[in-house]
Amino acid sequence: MKIETTRFGSQEVEQETILHFPKGLLSANNNSTSQLKDFKLFHKEESDSSKKENAIVFWLQAIDDPEIAYEIIDPSSVNFYYDIALPDEDYELLESQSPEEIVMMLVITEAEKNQHVTGKKNISILNGNITQPVFINLNSKKGLQRSIKDLEYDIFLNIPVIDL
Repeated sequence: MKIETTRFGSQEVEQETILHFPKGLLSANNNSTSQLKDFKLFHKEESDSSKKENAIVFWLQAIDDPEIAYEIIDPSSVNFYYDIALPDEDYELLESQSPEEIVMMLVITEAEKNQHVTGKKNISILNGNITQPVFINLNSKKGLQRSIKDLEYDIFLNIPVIDL
């Protein structure tokens, strides 16, 4: 199937690679996001094949809206770790037999761009929303976003990124 995106242009995607979020995604900025259920996971293609396996930032591109693409990141890639025990109904929704099948990602936004310059490198600051992680079962291609209350953290994790 062919999808149109503003970030990636026209893309041919296989039906079996589409991630389905039965409850949609949470979003304070866009009420229509909960209506979107199907997403394609993209990552930046690197010309160096050794870097492809180390992709840090991914995009969840809405299949039905070319304007909607969320940047997501594995929190462990920036040395941020926390364990979350999902309720049984979430495992059922994700069609998961064990927690090991599930990956947890954080939705990130760019807070500052090129605000800090060190030598010839620009530093961007990304915000990772740690109170609304995204859970994906890559086997079943099911996902959900969970709002987690009462964490002893700020709402956002600041992630400095150096542009090389």
